[in-house]
Amino acid sequence: MKLSQLIEKIDIEAIQFEDCIIRGISEDSRQIKPGYLFFAVKGFQADGHNYIENAISKGAVAIIGTDRKALKKAAEKGVTALLTREIRKTEGIIAHRFFDKPSEKLKLIGITGTNGKTTTSFILYNALKSAGFKTGLIGTVEYVTPNSRKKAERTTPPPIELNALLKQMVDEGAEYVVMEISSHAVSLSRIEGLTFQGGVFTNLSPEHLDFYQNIYNYFLAKYGFLKYINPEGFFLTNSDDFFGSVIEGTKTIHRFETISYGRSGKLKITEIKPIPNGTQVKVTFKGKTFTLKTNLKGKYNAYNVTAAFGALLKLGFENAEDYFKQITVPGRLEEIAPDIYIDYAHTPDALENVLKTLKEIYPHKKLTVVFGCGGNRDKQKRPLMGRIASKIADRVIVTTDNPRFENPEEIIKNILKGCDLKKTKVIPDRKSAIETAIKESSGVILIAGKGHEDYQEVRGKKYHFSDKEVALEVIGEIKRDS
Repeated sequence: MKLSQLIEKIDIEAIQFEDCIIRGISEDSRQIKPGYLFFAVKGFQADGHNYIENAISKGAVAIIGTDRKALKKAAEKGVTALLTREIRKTEGIIAHRFFDKPSEKLKLIGITGTNGKTTTSFILYNALKSAGFKTGLIGTVEYVTPNSRKKAERTTPPPIELNALLKQMVDEGAEYVVMEISSHAVSLSRIEGLTFQGGVFTNLSPEHLDFYQNIYNYFLAKYGFLKYINPEGFFLTNSDDFFGSVIEGTKTIHRFETISYGRSGKLKITEIKPIPNGTQVKVTFKGKTFTLKTNLKGKYNAYNVTAAFGALLKLGFENAEDYFKQITVPGRLEEIAPDIYIDYAHTPDALENVLKTLKEIYPHKKLTVVFGCGGNRDKQKRPLMGRIASKIADRVIVTTDNPRFENPEEIIKNILKGCDLKKTKVIPDRKSAIETAIKESSGVILIAGKGHEDYQEVRGKKYHFSDKEVALEVIGEIKRDS
């Protein structure tokens, strides 16, 4: 595609411009090949302007960046140099155009919120597949196309990778794509240029406050997703959540249809009832009552199922209530062995929800929880999670999560500020913590915080570690020894 077509109607100043064919695009100078356009992105750990010379030496014919001085040097080397004020937004728009606007050839459904994004996405993805449609999935666990799947690096990938993935789905015949939308995806313009047929807001509670400073900025990032919804599309919002009701209150300023769901919503939940091996949810909408039966457990999953059901209704599916009976979501209240569960819960609300659900399922059994908190993330939630674990569980084992660049002992100290120390044990080594919980517990065990993850991140390196693998290994050893 010609460079002039890629940058049309984008606010760009040409330091030097010569129209040319762009054969590829990248923000990683190591991936540059002859004929490529290089985005010099100033990130949180590295500045792409420092790699302009490397990109040119590998064949870049055009550079886009925000540093005038660096771009003038690039122009002196004979390449096109373009100045933009919003590099991430510019990159998103160009990436969408370069890959032939794939979102316009798909029915994209975006799921945003603090908790429940992954589960709601999996529910909707499985329902669409069950209905016989080629469907894609992009989220925290994995990226799935009709013909392939790979482990996810981020909940929402960067714009070039994202648009390449969507183009692949188009080429493989996908009609629908279900996609988790993180707050960072909005704030960092990863979804710039895309158009969504529909969206879902699950809930909002404090998270990523190290990045956003306060919950209101965090909410505004989530709310920013709504500008990407097709005017002819729809948006479902949880009216039982405070911020969800705020979104509902803004419905008159949007052209798309906004539908509330929940106990107080237009898509009204009238019953949540535990049934053998799952949950029954009754909802009413436009005078009709629907009964949804699912193998997923817990009141919070009733909301996830209802949100997915509402999306199916708006997409025109009949008999939509038949699609929820067998849903598998890796690392989300996943029973990996009798009475042993793993869950991704890493926020206070998520931990509280899953612990309360296990207490409801097993009212007469002692509940042990193993958990830690991630390093270099908002510290305010650590004592809150300690308090919640101590309040609901009968026994608490505090351990490491992904310490990243923080001292694990300091993270644990922060958690212990909220714990009832009489029922709390500290075992910093996560493998030993899981082993102790399984060998010493005669009740129910929740291993929380990492869920589907198969690594621990320490000092910038990721080491293989899976809660599920460790737990099953311990169980195997116990069986061999008995």
